[in-house]
Amino acid sequence: MTSRGLARCLVGWAVVTTCLCVLVHGAFALHEVDEHSRVVIASVWCDGRLVDRSLVDRVGARTDRLDAVLSARPKAMLAYESVVAESLVVTWPEEALALSFVPGRDGIAATLRGRTAYLTPDDLLVEQAYDKGISFPSLQLTIGLNVPAALARLAERLDTTVPELRDHGSLRRIRVMRTVPKAKPGPSATPQSLMPDTVRDSVLAAARFLARGVSGEGRFRYIVDAPTNRSVGGYDWPRHSGATYFLAQAASLSKDAEIAYAALRAASYLRDQAMVTCGAHRCIGNDDIVDVGSSGLALVAFVEIARTELDPGYGLLVPELAAFLRSQQRSDGEFMHLYDRRANAPVDKQLLFYSGEAALALARAHTLRGDPQDLEASARALSYLVGPGWRFFGSRYYWGEEHWTCQTMADLWPRIPNRAALDFCLGWNAFNRALQYGPDDTPFDADGAFGFGAVVSPRFTPAGSRTEASIATLEVARKANVALAEIAALEDQSRRALALLVRQQFRPGPIHLFADPDAVEGAFPATGVDWSLRIDYAQHAGCAMIRWLSLQ
Repeated sequence: MTSRGLARCLVGWAVVTTCLCVLVHGAFALHEVDEHSRVVIASVWCDGRLVDRSLVDRVGARTDRLDAVLSARPKAMLAYESVVAESLVVTWPEEALALSFVPGRDGIAATLRGRTAYLTPDDLLVEQAYDKGISFPSLQLTIGLNVPAALARLAERLDTTVPELRDHGSLRRIRVMRTVPKAKPGPSATPQSLMPDTVRDSVLAAARFLARGVSGEGRFRYIVDAPTNRSVGGYDWPRHSGATYFLAQAASLSKDAEIAYAALRAASYLRDQAMVTCGAHRCIGNDDIVDVGSSGLALVAFVEIARTELDPGYGLLVPELAAFLRSQQRSDGEFMHLYDRRANAPVDKQLLFYSGEAALALARAHTLRGDPQDLEASARALSYLVGPGWRFFGSRYYWGEEHWTCQTMADLWPRIPNRAALDFCLGWNAFNRALQYGPDDTPFDADGAFGFGAVVSPRFTPAGSRTEASIATLEVARKANVALAEIAALEDQSRRALALLVRQQFRPGPIHLFADPDAVEGAFPATGVDWSLRIDYAQHAGCAMIRWLSLQ
C-alpha cells in the first residue's frame, strides 16, 4: 500500500469512528429531564428495608398512604430520589449492560406492558449490587452491576419473570438526586478546610466502631455487612494485630476507657489464643504453617500497649517475638515469610507486606527494649527493601505497596538515617501522586483516592495505608531539608487523602439504608458502594489520621 493509500485509510477510519461515536453518544448518553417532568420516587425505609414506595410530583410531597406507613413505623425514614436524567442502555451482551451504570449514582427503570418499575441507587446499594458484575480473579477486581440480581428484583416488582422482562420489556438508565429530609449530614471536609479537631473526632469514631465489635474474649467482628449489620466469616491474625495497634494508639490519644479496655481484650486474645511455639521461639498463629506478618504486627501492637502504659507487662513478650523475627531473616536482610511448625524450619517464600511489617516491628522493639540486635536487623531489612528488593528492569516505572517500608524509614531515621530509603520513599510517593484522583477525574467523590480509570470505584483503604507512609515521609523530609516543593506536594497529597476519608466515613452515613445505624457508625467502607466493613479499613485510616495529628 502506498503512503497516499494508507493516509486515505486512516482518514476514512477516523471519519467512520467519529460518526459512530456521535451516534452512540446520541443514543446512550444521559439526557437531562426537564424539572417539571421529573419522576420523583418517594420511598419509606425502616431497619434498612424498603417498606413502601410511591411516585409523587415533587420532593417533599406526601400521600395518605405514605403518611399511614410512616405513622405505623416511628423509626421509618422517607427518602426522595428525583430522576434528573435518563438514557437507553445496551442490553446485549450482558457485560455491556453491567457496565452501563455509574455505581452509586445510576439506577434502572423497566417498563413492561405499560407498567414501570424502578430500581434506584438506594435499592442497589442495599442489595450491594454495584461492582459485582464482571470478575477478574487474577486482578482481584470486580466491576459492573450484578445484572441477574437487578433483573430478578425488577421482574418481581412487575409480577413477571426475568425471561419475559428480557424478551418483551424495555430498560433505561436513570440518574437520580437523593433527598432525605431527616438525614444528618456528615463532615464535609476539603483539603483546605481539614482541621485537627475534625480528624481527631474521626479517629475516635473509628476506634469506637472497632471497640464495639470486640467480644468478651477479645475477638473482633472481622467483617460487617453495613446494610444488614451481619458479621461475615473469616479471620486474619495480621489484621487483628493491626486493629489492636490502632486501638492502643486511639486509647492513648483519647484516654477513653472503653477503647483502652477493647485494646487490652484484643491483645489478650493474641497472647492467650495465638502465641505458639515456633522451634526455639514464640510466634503468632494457629496453623502448622505461620507467617511473619502475624508476629510482626502483634509485636507492633504489644510495643504500643507497653509504651503507652496501657499494660507495661506486654513489654515482656517483645523479646520473644523479636527473636522469632530475627531468626527468619536471611543474610541479605530479606525475611523468610513462613515457618513450618511441623518441620521446625523456616520457608523461604515472600508475600506482600510482611517484610515491611517485620522491619517496623523490630524498629519498634528496639525503641522499647534497646536490644541492638533488633536495631541492626531492622536497618538491614530496610536497606534490602529499598535496594536489592527493587532492582529489576522496569523498577523505575513500577512500585509495590510500600507503606510499611516508609514507616520503618521514619522510625529508624533518628537512630540510623538512611538517605537511600528516604529517596525511595519520596519516589514512591511521587508515583502514588500520579495515581491520586483529582476532583473531576471520576463520576465519584474520589478526590484524594488512589486508582486507575473512571470505571472502577476507588477503594478507600489505600488512601489510609499510603497516607500513613506519605506522612511518615513528610516527617523525615522536613528534618532532612528536602526541597520545599517536594514537602508541599507531600502535604497536599496527605491532606487530600485524609479529607476523602473524613467524608466517606459513616458519621453517620446513609442511615435510612442501615438495619442498625448505631452499630456501624464510625466505620470506613471498602468503597463508596461496597459497604463491607473490615477491621483493617478502620485501622489504616485511623493510623494515618493519628500520624497526621502528631505533626500538627
